[in-house]
Amino acid sequence: MNSDFYILTWNDLIVSLVFIAFSLFLIKKWKLGLEQTLIIGTFRSFLQLTLMGYVLTWFFDQQHWAFMLGLLFIMILIASYEGTRRQKNEIPHFFSAMFIALFGSAILILGTILLFILEVEPWYSPYAAIPIGGMIIGNGLNSTSLTANRFIGELKHREREIETLLALGATPKLAAYDAMKASIQAALIPNINGMMTVGLVQLPGVMTGQILAGIDPVIAVRYQIMIMYMWFTTATLANMIMLAIVYRQFFTNKMQLRRELLRDNS
Repeated sequence: MNSDFYILTWNDLIVSLVFIAFSLFLIKKWKLGLEQTLIIGTFRSFLQLTLMGYVLTWFFDQQHWAFMLGLLFIMILIASYEGTRRQKNEIPHFFSAMFIALFGSAILILGTILLFILEVEPWYSPYAAIPIGGMIIGNGLNSTSLTANRFIGELKHREREIETLLALGATPKLAAYDAMKASIQAALIPNINGMMTVGLVQLPGVMTGQILAGIDPVIAVRYQIMIMYMWFTTATLANMIMLAIVYRQFFTNKMQLRRELLRDNS
């Protein structure tokens, strides 16, 4: 292992505030009106992440499978709530759809990584389960939120097309298929762009952090490759599970499009 790594001290963090000061200068010069928001965000990020550091230290000392599964369950609950809360349009049973999508993808992908790829011993080791589980859940949340928003937009755009297909005898799933496909395609673009440009245009944060911590760059690259594959599969699987549940909410038992759900509630 490379011994040339950098330890970031509290004094170093204070020095890094020069970036915030420069940003405040630019924001004020351009009269963007974001000064107070940036200051609050700066202090909140410092306090929240510092507290999380101490909390994670306690989490990593817990060596029990029940604790780890419970923690992942709570993380998925919080992510599902946040995804539901941010929706501009009300989607019936969206919280349940989010939870099932995130839970299903997390169990499958995290389990595969812990048991068969990294072969973690024990499999519930918090040093592996917490950070990887967090990345899976977070990526799934972002992608499913994008997909749900795009899906509603596609339904609005294709409203007449969908009703025509229904009138011709198509099932709701068939009538909404193009909208679902376009929604998933749009949500996967950031992941695909990341895979296309990684190593050429950007060095991902995870890999950079490992290199700065002294990990051999080749090993850090292997981890990043696994993470990129993990992110894409999580987004794909979670989106498909979520839409398989959500699309049904936009149709009545008589196979009619529920137009009232397409009206913006913001």
